[in-house]
Amino acid sequence: MDYNSEVERDALQPPAHDAAIRDTSELSSDAPRVSPPSRTADFSGRIVPPVPPVVAQHQQTIPTVLDEEEYMAKQIVVPHNLEEEGHGWFHWEIEDWTQLQDRAISKTFTVAGRDWDILLFPRGNQSGEIVSMYIEHKPKEDDGSDWHVCAMFELTMSNVDKPEVFKSNPSRHRFTQEESDWGFTRFIDIRTLVTPPDDELPSLVENGRVRISAFVRVIKDPLGVLWHNFYNYNSRKHTGFVGLKNQGATCYMNSLLQSLYFTNDFRNAVYKIPTENDDPKKSVALALQRVFYDLQVSSEPVDTTALTKSFGWDSYESFMQHDVQEFNRVLQDNLETKMKGTIVDGAIAKLFEGKMKSYVRCVNVEYESSRVENYYDIALNVKGCATLRDSFANYCEVEMLDGENKYQAEGHGLQDARKGVIFESFPPVLQLQLKRFEYDFTRDAMVKINDRHEFPPTIDLEEFLSDDADRSMSWKYSLHGVLVHSGDLHGGHYFGLLRPTMEDKWFRFDDDRVVPVFPEEVFEEYYGGELTQMNAHGGPVRMRQNSKRFTNAYMLVYIRQALSDEVMCGGDAPVPGHLIKRIQQDKDAEERRIRERQELANMVRVTVVGKDQFSKHQGFDLCQFNQRQAKDNQLFSELMPRNATLGSFKKFYAERFGMRPTDFRLWTMVPRVNKTVRCDMPLVGDSNEMTLAQLKENRGHKWADLRLFCEESSENSPEAFHAEKLKPGIHLIHIKYYLPEEGRIVGLGNLYIQADQRVGDIMPDLRRMAGLPADAALTLYEEVKPSLIEEMNTEYTFHRAEIQSGDIICFQQQTQSTGAAADNELDTVAKFFDDIENRVSVEFVERPTRGDGDDFGGVTKKGTKTAGNVGDSPNGGGNDTSNNGGVENGDSGNGNDSVYVTVASTKTPYDQIAQRLAKAIGERDPLRLRFYVVGSNGQMRQPVRRLAATTLGDMLPSINYAPPPINADGLKEYVVMYERLEVDIMQIEKLRNIRVTYIGKKSMKDEHAVEVLVPKIGTTQTLIEAVYAKVESALRKTQDGDGDAVRPFALRFYTVAGHRLRQLVNGSESIEEMGSQRVGEVVAEYVSSDDQQPQQQQPMAVVTPKGDESRMDTDEEDTKASNVMGVDVEVFHFYRDLTHTHSVPFLFRIFAGEPWADTWARLGRRLGLGEKELKSMGVVVGPQGVVDVRACQVVQEGSLGIDSNNHSGNGKPGSVTSPTATPPLTATAAADTESGAADPAGDDTQHLQSQSQSQVDAGGAEAVSPVIAGAPADAEGLCVWDIIQRMVSAQPILEETGGRPRITPGFIALNHIDRSSRYRGAQHQERAIRILN
Repeated sequence: MDYNSEVERDALQPPAHDAAIRDTSELSSDAPRVSPPSRTADFSGRIVPPVPPVVAQHQQTIPTVLDEEEYMAKQIVVPHNLEEEGHGWFHWEIEDWTQLQDRAISKTFTVAGRDWDILLFPRGNQSGEIVSMYIEHKPKEDDGSDWHVCAMFELTMSNVDKPEVFKSNPSRHRFTQEESDWGFTRFIDIRTLVTPPDDELPSLVENGRVRISAFVRVIKDPLGVLWHNFYNYNSRKHTGFVGLKNQGATCYMNSLLQSLYFTNDFRNAVYKIPTENDDPKKSVALALQRVFYDLQVSSEPVDTTALTKSFGWDSYESFMQHDVQEFNRVLQDNLETKMKGTIVDGAIAKLFEGKMKSYVRCVNVEYESSRVENYYDIALNVKGCATLRDSFANYCEVEMLDGENKYQAEGHGLQDARKGVIFESFPPVLQLQLKRFEYDFTRDAMVKINDRHEFPPTIDLEEFLSDDADRSMSWKYSLHGVLVHSGDLHGGHYFGLLRPTMEDKWFRFDDDRVVPVFPEEVFEEYYGGELTQMNAHGGPVRMRQNSKRFTNAYMLVYIRQALSDEVMCGGDAPVPGHLIKRIQQDKDAEERRIRERQELANMVRVTVVGKDQFSKHQGFDLCQFNQRQAKDNQLFSELMPRNATLGSFKKFYAERFGMRPTDFRLWTMVPRVNKTVRCDMPLVGDSNEMTLAQLKENRGHKWADLRLFCEESSENSPEAFHAEKLKPGIHLIHIKYYLPEEGRIVGLGNLYIQADQRVGDIMPDLRRMAGLPADAALTLYEEVKPSLIEEMNTEYTFHRAEIQSGDIICFQQQTQSTGAAADNELDTVAKFFDDIENRVSVEFVERPTRGDGDDFGGVTKKGTKTAGNVGDSPNGGGNDTSNNGGVENGDSGNGNDSVYVTVASTKTPYDQIAQRLAKAIGERDPLRLRFYVVGSNGQMRQPVRRLAATTLGDMLPSINYAPPPINADGLKEYVVMYERLEVDIMQIEKLRNIRVTYIGKKSMKDEHAVEVLVPKIGTTQTLIEAVYAKVESALRKTQDGDGDAVRPFALRFYTVAGHRLRQLVNGSESIEEMGSQRVGEVVAEYVSSDDQQPQQQQPMAVVTPKGDESRMDTDEEDTKASNVMGVDVEVFHFYRDLTHTHSVPFLFRIFAGEPWADTWARLGRRLGLGEKELKSMGVVVGPQGVVDVRACQVVQEGSLGIDSNNHSGNGKPGSVTSPTATPPLTATAAADTESGAADPAGDDTQHLQSQSQSQVDAGGAEAVSPVIAGAPADAEGLCVWDIIQRMVSAQPILEETGGRPRITPGFIALNHIDRSSRYRGAQHQERAIRILN
């Protein structure tokens, strides 16, 4: 900082002959200086005393300040990655400290060709008790304004006679014009300076003498940003490039976009996409063209908001950080779609697409099964791979299929084979994702891999190509970009290290800042691995154990050297002319908006309500000064110059409406305490000379506009009213006339009254203004506020009635109590205004069946016409609508419409709304309509209960968070959803809705949701009959031909909790328990032929409606011999751990003596899975209550990957040995589940599933082998019946008691991934990771 001007600096500069200050300066000359013997000192800056020789030999020897070269070598060490430009020192010996001024400056000294001096504040700078000291660089005249010098320095203060006693402080700084000096405001306490801390030590200032020394090393700055604070940093000026603005968490996108921008061939292709007719708000290609153009020409960081909006993202999604590779694929897919059929069709594939071959090659026979696939990027392992080449070798590693894992080769049987992946080609631009995020099974969570992984500047990938690959050109690649992630799984930041050209010049693109970096930084700094720090001599020092870098490379971009000239073609790509024209138009529009804002600052909006607007206004006050003012009754509103006078405005207003300035008078409007807006005082006399800005400031209150009322001349107006104020006791009131039979009110005009006049005296004037007979009986009301309309006492004076100027009086003819008047709901002014206050426009939309959640029709009427989702077109998604805009009573439509719009008060009773809607849509019984509240986001909420006090207002959502829109009539608009019921609403409220999962006949994939209404009190038999009837009706509709040809069938009902079977339902259970939190899900399973016993044993675990016990769907497979014993066993799904269950469990029939191959074939059909899925599925059998998979019998290992104690000595999974640690269990009656074995439900928390292996055999569909894939060689000899028999050998499995069906207490558990989970893929592939910034 510059403390004084040059004149003051010269005045403070001490003369050369001044005896009080003596300078002894010495530069880094070649001749060494003879110095006193070295003494010990420390690095802390404390006053250092002499050390006895015995002690000194055990301490590091540090030279004194007079051993300059040696001192600088010890104290100011240049980091290993920096280079010194020159160094030197300066000594300033002060002879009399007390004679120094408050600010003293040393002589100028030179180091590395640059001038320096020392600034000394002996009595402190901003602190009176602390000595302040700085070093200042003095630029030369020809240095310009953007000069800078980087220096490491140390300021010391030492005893003149004993230089080994000193105080020092080191620092480093980038000296610039803005920061030309740097140092220490709190260098040393003044008391410490003159008082030694120890009696044996001398003080630094002794007899007024002290030595101040400066040691300076000037450091080279080859990149121009060393120790830069980046205040007012201009990336374009320093690097020639600009950055991208971060919208909150879009750093991942910015780094990728910069990488794509510098791939010139890609940029050319983007520019050639035809976007002339694209919508700027929806076209990704056009938005990307705009971003690339701005990166090319802009001098400021580029905004990407238009690009993210073209993706359909809102501001919240811009704060959600997506994975960079996932974003890359989405962007390229979008561009490829846009490029189809254009001159750049295939440009993306040409740059980024490679080919790989997945193969299985037999060892002993000539057979190979392979599949060639395209790829755009490669995901490489980091864990266990030290280098990039290791990762490629790991990717192409060959797996041997032998022993128990032989390959089934078509036509050759089981064969030893090699399975692997080999590349057919690599793309010109190779994008490599380093798998830094993986699922840790030990932690059951995603973790970031920060291991060291080295990537080279060039790599030859020819060794990873197949023998058939084209080798006509070299397959060497050069590193073009490194996308870096800094942070962990839960938070982080992306930035890019890019080489814009083929030169070895690297830049760090960190959002809006672009900084040059050394090539060495690109590699060593971002390999990952253990942290290291440099010691004083520049050598590495390893940090504590397990301390790893969290900033490391995440994505690499390599360019093929043989095609680099084509991919990185020099120069800026040509910009489409239409894009330049569109951008120029946007700039012109922005300039216009800026000018308009500037002009608006000099303008004031004037809003005037006149006679016509008051006459048509249907509401409180004279009008509505907001959006609730009807569109067909708009007010006068104009922008006028702030300095225009009221007189000039009156002339303007008169010319606009064809009047003379003497024909009207303007009044100011004011807000009253009761939240009404009324006339206040007339603007006459001197007011005409006031400016509009003054009027708004003095009489316009805090409104954004100046609000006025125009009083036009009438028979009642006094003479010269336009120029005179009101006389005392005279008031101007406004008159409204209400017509009950029409349900509307009319503003008749103004009336002057006297304060002592009776209210009843104005009745003749009111009859005249309304055109009523002279004897018409009138009732008068005062419009006090929206919620207070008071009938007036005609015997009161206006003074007693508290009537003043601006008040509004409404009147009507006295109502009759008989005839049509008695049926009028709005027969008085008070009721009319109450209706106005609560009046809304409501659109009734029928509940769409596609969102019902019931695949078989729910409780709505079948065959009814449904409208589109709320938020679709105003016409209900294409259906016929009835919408008259709320004219008359607001009723509209005919009996066939499913959308109905009405205008009504929120106080309208429920039954009246139902009757009105039923009449409009042709529903005979209004009680068979049910209403639902619809939120501001268009989502259906809870149904509306029909109570005695229920009104239309109870059908509307709260407006606290999202105010509703306003229609053309100034009314709030709402949407209410309704549905037609099979029974009336009164019965509905006595019933309860239960959701049942129905599993159809085909397989477990044939799953449907069924909703039924059952009494709230009763048994489950009513639930069984309701579900059976609905399923039977649905099956009848799917039959070909005659609808009555449905074969009799049976359903099996059971409850599920935690994806485990809890209890069989036989019709005797309490209905209150069904669907509760304790019971969980209710499942109705179609009893398939594969699961059925011989017919004489049919009642087992199967229930049917009463009177239909004989109903059973039978076919050829039902004819199993009656002497074959069968039993039901629970089958459930899990992943790796028996407690991590998913999907719907079911009962499956197993038979004595049935081989495992036949059982597995039946089970596969029941599951509805393909061969590939069955191959990778693990199967275990165990007794109920077991939660450890290792305590179960492995029948098929598949993807289990466990070290089971059930494996035999030969290591074959599935050996038939019973676990000795498991005690035998007895069979359990289905009806006694709760009192029998332990509840298998467990924790109901859904475990996140990891993805299945993406690498599968490439041979396509093959013949199904009779030996089950993954099973032991003797799988055909296995029998699940025998395994379970051994586990529960205490009693016979099929023992019955009193005819009650029994099931075995064993289970079959299937290990595989829940593919229906909404969390699919969240565990294994980091492209689905969302890392918050």
